[in-house]
Amino acid sequence: MAWTGKILGGALGSLLFGPIGTLIGAGIGHQFDKGTDRVRETAMGIQAAFFGCLAKMARADGKISQAEIDAVEQIMRKLGYTAQMREAAIGIFRTAKDDRYTAADYLSQLAGIIQFNPQIALTFLSALHAVAQADGFIHPDEREILLQAERAFRLPPGTVDALLGTSKTGELEAAYNTLGCSPGMSDTEIKKAWREKCLEFHPDKLASKGLPAEFMEYAHNELTKVNDAYDTIKKARS
Repeated sequence: MAWTGKILGGALGSLLFGPIGTLIGAGIGHQFDKGTDRVRETAMGIQAAFFGCLAKMARADGKISQAEIDAVEQIMRKLGYTAQMREAAIGIFRTAKDDRYTAADYLSQLAGIIQFNPQIALTFLSALHAVAQADGFIHPDEREILLQAERAFRLPPGTVDALLGTSKTGELEAAYNTLGCSPGMSDTEIKKAWREKCLEFHPDKLASKGLPAEFMEYAHNELTKVNDAYDTIKKARS
């Protein structure tokens, strides 16, 4: 339906198109309050699915940080939400973060509402990415939600990888590789792997083997990498 596309484009455009989009996006508040029942239902469906997705993303790593809350607030400001719409969105967010539905459930619903429109889908994906990276890194579970969004929205494979090209996901993956671990391992297993790596490059252990000074310097650098990797993983899991 033509009116559906206009509502969707107007409501979401401000995330990508700056002040002009914000003015258009603010118009959905008028439609929400004054429009037909069908328009209001569509707007409410979009809002419920969208903020449900954001809640699941913020909750993906086990807790919702202040930085993630700030990112969601920024999205509402860019959309030009009125006080009434903001209150409704916050209510949806609080309910969705702990409800029985998964991120995939919300993404599937949202994809159907927007009729798999790629431009709108990319806007939502950008918003999800903003929340995922708000606290400075992207947890593996957050990355998985982005990949779920890519599939649900029927975006080209590799869209998320391209989006994450400037994120810190690669740093976290490199940290796991340094310790010879995987994201699925427990904290205890990660700590054990870190201790074993530290022992491998401990100066006293290497000195007892009579290794040359050049290797000792190399070992010191490797030990630094091991400790940095462990710190990166701990931060990502905290």
